[in-house]
Amino acid sequence: MKFIEIFNFLQNLNWELILAALAVAISGYSFFSSKKLNNEIAKQQLQINELLLAKEKEYLNEQNKAEFRAYKTGDRNDYTLIITNQGKADAKNVCLEILINEEYKNNFWDIEQIFPMNISAGHTGKIRYTRGMQFPSKFIAKITWDDEHGKNKIKEIEIVA
Repeated sequence: MKFIEIFNFLQNLNWELILAALAVAISGYSFFSSKKLNNEIAKQQLQINELLLAKEKEYLNEQNKAEFRAYKTGDRNDYTLIITNQGKADAKNVCLEILINEEYKNNFWDIEQIFPMNISAGHTGKIRYTRGMQFPSKFIAKITWDDEHGKNKIKEIEIVA
């Protein structure tokens, strides 16, 4: 008897209405789930855009900078101090100051006539000097310059004999 009652109850149900309600529920769930996912994707896209803009800004800054290195070549008592602009921008008004005891500054030839000078990206400036027995084993080459990124930039490089 119970089986017949259950069977009759199921037969009397409006299955189309139940399936329609189920479809609406699934559709609503999908809509709100996709909306949440779309919001997360939009947040991630904003983060990616910010990172790309920061990277582009850094790249542009590097294009406007001059970067220097200095080293010596030579042997015995006759040496050349080479200043190289390894940056991507030209350097203007490049000045070289040798930080060493005053008694050895005359060992650097024509420094006042050569500097200040402009050094293009990838190019060098040179100054010759001599070393005697008492000449210090190291000194500092202080380079100042202007470039598109700024003025009066300074770099000190230790030169070891």
